[in-house]
Amino acid sequence: MHAQEDKAPILKIENLGVRYSNSIVALKDTTLSFFNGEFVVLLGLSGAGKSSLLRALNHLVKPTSGRVISSSQGDLSSEKRLRQHRRKTAMVFQQHQLILRQTALQNVLTGRLANHGFFRSLLPLPKADLDIALQCLERVGLADKAMTRVDQLSGGQQQRVGIARALAQQPDIILADEPIASLDPATAQKILDLLKRICEEDGITAVVSLHQLEFARQFADRIIGLANAEVVFDADPTHLDESYLSRIYASKKSELSNNQEDAFETRPLVNLTST
Repeated sequence: MHAQEDKAPILKIENLGVRYSNSIVALKDTTLSFFNGEFVVLLGLSGAGKSSLLRALNHLVKPTSGRVISSSQGDLSSEKRLRQHRRKTAMVFQQHQLILRQTALQNVLTGRLANHGFFRSLLPLPKADLDIALQCLERVGLADKAMTRVDQLSGGQQQRVGIARALAQQPDIILADEPIASLDPATAQKILDLLKRICEEDGITAVVSLHQLEFARQFADRIIGLANAEVVFDADPTHLDESYLSRIYASKKSELSNNQEDAFETRPLVNLTST
């Protein structure tokens, strides 16, 4: 049984599916719960469905079936509820998504914009927002780089700016989509150390998609393994043995045509959180 299964989830998806306009099935009907303070790693090959699942959690990818349910907002079917959910759900991206010609501080301040109306956001932000942004830069070890343009920072420093920007939202949830994919192993280790420590200190739920098995084992409280647009594993890392790894890292059937996909062998969901 999952250690937090007796608690109400902070976020839940029910029968969630994602199909793109070219008829590729990116995520088959999936039901999962995410709990407060968990550090969850989505593990799988490219094309397994990790990014589609992650981005569907705040509708950056629009689900084509099922629903996302927030503990604070309920079903995210209305635009108002979705906006409120996004305010408390921060993103960290693989390619950082920073404004390279602006300073680290200016980039972090963009994490505060959702707390203001459109017209107010056109004006200089209040000092309270500036203080929050500076505190966030200090927490990621970049207080001395606040006035440095982002294009003058290393890849690891840019990713730390991305984490500081996410923190500036004061989120309940951080979604990190392949946040270390462009980094060398030593820098990747430092970034995950930083992200995990901050989430633990602040009680933030993190859902992080990764390719690297060794980092998933090291940092995850819980691993969700995906293959061929389905969840095939859901448990803590100690249960991730060779039999489950063979399912997660099997040859990508998703590379076959959509017509062939219907002929795939149906496999039972491996979900150790219910055992």
